Formats: sequence, C-alpha cells, structure tokens
Amino acid sequence: MKVTIAVFLRAMFLISTALMVYDYIKIEQYFIQMERGIIDGFEVYISPFYGNLFAVVSVLFLLANIIQLIVVKRNKNAEVKSFLTFEYDVTDERTVDITRKSVSYAFAVLLIYSLIVIGSYMFIPNYFLDYPWYPIFATASIPIVGLITYLISFKVHQYK
Repeated sequence: MKVTIAVFLRAMFLISTALMVYDYIKIEQYFIQMERGIIDGFEVYISPFYGNLFAVVSVLFLLANIIQLIVVKRNKNAEVKSFLTFEYDVTDERTVDITRKSVSYAFAVLLIYSLIVIGSYMFIPNYFLDYPWYPIFATASIPIVGLITYLISFKVHQYK
C-alpha cells in the first residue's frame, strides 16, 4: 500500500506541475500568436485549482516522508541513513531486494520510453504554436511511466 501511495503522490506532483506550466505556456502562445498577427487580442483566466492541487500534493508528500522518517527513527533495528523514501520497510531485506529489482526494470523501461518521447518531438516541429500541451505532458509522462513500471514490478515481485 505504501508503494501505491508513493507512486500516486509522485505522479500527481508531476501532473500538477505540468498543468501549471501548461497555463503559463498557453499565455505565451497567445502572445506569440498576437505578435505574428494571427490573433488581435485574447483574454486570460488562470484557474487556481492547479496551484492548489500542487500545494496539497506537496504537503501530503512531505507529511508522508516525515512520518516514515519518524517510524524509521523509532525502529531500533533500522539505520536512519538507510532511509530513502516511504515506499518500503528498510528493516525487511526481502523488500530491499524487491525494490532493487523493480528499480532496474523501471530504469530499463524509462530509457526506452524517453528515447521514444524525445524522438517524437521531431514529428511536431511547430509544437509550441499548434500543440503547446504535447511537449509538456509528454515530458511529464517520462517519470510517470517509470513510476508505474516500478509499482507494477514491485507488486509482481512482492506476491511471488
């Protein structure tokens, strides 16, 4: 359950950041279109939802890490320096081994997927004007795919 929560919070953190950046890029797109004479003017409404979502997810992520640090400090068998994230119990050797395997699978998928995503930028040469959402969300999807791969491989190895 900890792994699922950790992956969900990290993915929401990346998505909320991408949504905030998209609002900014959309406004920049309007300025470029106005400068080139494509449009005469524009109206802007920036929703506070994305910033609030980012703040809530950041606080939840920080709280989860603080709680895990307190739990690790209270455990006499665990070393505090071995605390990395709240995804697994540092005292359980089996979980540490599962995490190592899951990270290696996620890294392999991440390398392949990032090459595909970066290569796809060649096919959209005017993406800033026509598709401003594509590079933002495609770039944000790279770590999210790695996190989902990590979660799936962790769960598969956990129930072996």
